[in-house]
Amino acid sequence: MDNNSAGQMKSLWVQGWVGINHSYAMVNQYQLLALTQMPQVQLFYSELPAYDPRWTKAALGAGFSPAEQALLAGIQPHQEEPVSAIYRIHTPNTLQLSNHKIITFMVTEFGLDERWFTPDANIKAYVDAGNLIATPSHWSRDRIVEYGFDEASVYVVPHGVDSRRFQPMDLEERAQARAALGYTPEDVVFLNVGAPMWNKGMDLVFEAFFKIRRKHKNAKLLVKDQQALYGFSAVTMVQNLAAAGKVRIDGDDVAAVRLIPTTLSLEQLRSLYCVADYYVSPYRAEGFNLPVIEAIASGTKVIVTSGGSTDDFCDANTAIKIPASLHRHTEMQGQQLNAHLQPDMDALVEIMDTCMSERASTSERFAFGRTDLLEKFTWARASRLIAALA
Repeated sequence: MDNNSAGQMKSLWVQGWVGINHSYAMVNQYQLLALTQMPQVQLFYSELPAYDPRWTKAALGAGFSPAEQALLAGIQPHQEEPVSAIYRIHTPNTLQLSNHKIITFMVTEFGLDERWFTPDANIKAYVDAGNLIATPSHWSRDRIVEYGFDEASVYVVPHGVDSRRFQPMDLEERAQARAALGYTPEDVVFLNVGAPMWNKGMDLVFEAFFKIRRKHKNAKLLVKDQQALYGFSAVTMVQNLAAAGKVRIDGDDVAAVRLIPTTLSLEQLRSLYCVADYYVSPYRAEGFNLPVIEAIASGTKVIVTSGGSTDDFCDANTAIKIPASLHRHTEMQGQQLNAHLQPDMDALVEIMDTCMSERASTSERFAFGRTDLLEKFTWARASRLIAALA
């Protein structure tokens, strides 16, 4: 049969992580679940060692339902069967050659360096053998190409969002969820989900929030950090900001911030998105920024950095863009950064100030943009694109 025949049966051997809430593992699990629904794909799976031995299923979990976990556990393990391609989704990248075609998932925020690869990785040999790279955004693709990968070997395979899980609450359910967290109808809740890392801009969230608190005492901030995964808390970030004189806070300001450090189920995460009035992500560099698309799917308008990875799926219907300046080839704590963005703090404060009197996520324009996004960004589409590369 012609390798390009429509509807050709493909066999795909996926190598990666499941059962934990690291971003690579979450993407892998969503894609695997979608691939199991594709009858034209014979699927095999092999679990690889986690990058950090502390990242265990018992310690972290991924939040999927028992039925979904059973489906993942039931994927046939690979036992030397011939396959159309290997799909690797883990880090660091080995670029190890095989008798099979290889597709490597690769995503970067600032740009690649030697830490992304095992010592024996050989980019030229990998590409010359006809192997490919799959990355979820044009921002990430540009960084990968600038590092030395042939542009023809790098494909943008956007992430999706599970719209059956991440969907808006009805008014009564939302009011009850907000009340359970102590929020009143007058409160305007800003949400951020992620690790307190410089690239993610959580420090900018805190800095802008404490500034608008001087004017708006009904402003609230809800933060879900990744302490369980990375071992450090957003609390330390706030303390460092205060010590540096970047924020001035009192007991009332502290009480307006709710920090959730524990691992959540995906249903609990969806509840946070729905409770919020705005999801705010003034990131400096992201490979995709999955919480942003999940927030939109959950019915919450987002405030995001302009010019980065979220430009691929955020438009004026669903997002408010923070002006940002592009910085190239800079150094941060001894690390060379290929590219990053610096959001305009004054603009962010002004946007959040304006949001205190607007609840834009209920508008027809937002509803239109959300529907448009959900049709374009699905895990089924992402998995079809991976299978097409096999």
